[in-house]
Amino acid sequence: MWTELVDLHSHSNHSDGLHSPAEMARRAYESGVRVWSLTDHDTNSGWSEAEDECNKLGIRFIPGVEITCEVEMQSETHNPTSWHLLAYFPEGAPSEFTQWLDSLKDARLPRMMRMLEAMNELGHDISIEDVKKHASGSLGRPHLARAMIDYGIVETVQQAFDEWIGNGRPAFRERPLPSIKEAVEIVHQNGGITSLAHPKYYGIPSDILTPRLLKLGVDCVEAIHNSHPDSYRYELLQQGLPVTVGGDSHGTENRPSPGKISVPISNLHPCFRP
Repeated sequence: MWTELVDLHSHSNHSDGLHSPAEMARRAYESGVRVWSLTDHDTNSGWSEAEDECNKLGIRFIPGVEITCEVEMQSETHNPTSWHLLAYFPEGAPSEFTQWLDSLKDARLPRMMRMLEAMNELGHDISIEDVKKHASGSLGRPHLARAMIDYGIVETVQQAFDEWIGNGRPAFRERPLPSIKEAVEIVHQNGGITSLAHPKYYGIPSDILTPRLLKLGVDCVEAIHNSHPDSYRYELLQQGLPVTVGGDSHGTENRPSPGKISVPISNLHPCFRP
């Protein structure tokens, strides 16, 4: 049996999404989702608002976060600068995890300052205040891109990444990241469940990827991701790891709302079944 009642990967304006946590919860509900997680990048600052709205709507809310980690394995076909680990806390997360997350968020500001310095050297003086006004929580490159639109430097977010701040572009700067192993250990110590986000992005064959995830202690894999073709989803479903499902909605035109994505209930991790 398959279900479209579950979506465990969404973003709000507390990271790089366009809308508030409450608005994303409403969009999930209107799309038929009844088990939903907000998974902003490296921050849990939207959980309270999201949970309040889900309680009003009658949705089961699962606190989540998408943790940016070091590259775990090199690919012959892809060149990601990071891997992303989804962490879920069905029973809630203790304060120790929030403190660890805050340390990741704190690392974003020095990196942003270095990128603004690079932009200044390239002839564009952008203030950190004008970047921050686009962010409600975790500060990231999409917020800089939107500030660049305000300044008339680019016309779109994509252009900002393609020409200025994308991986390998003139104003791109790295930031310190935890390893997948470190992140898994922290999540498990705090009672959480982990899933590797959008695994196809990393360019590792599934029969090589799965044993590495098992060795690292990762609990699930996001086999059912909005960007994955059916053939890849089926391939991962055969690997034996429990799976999670995510539309990865940021509230943008190409994926405006969570939901409308099917997952076989038997493969879904038991904690997330409707």
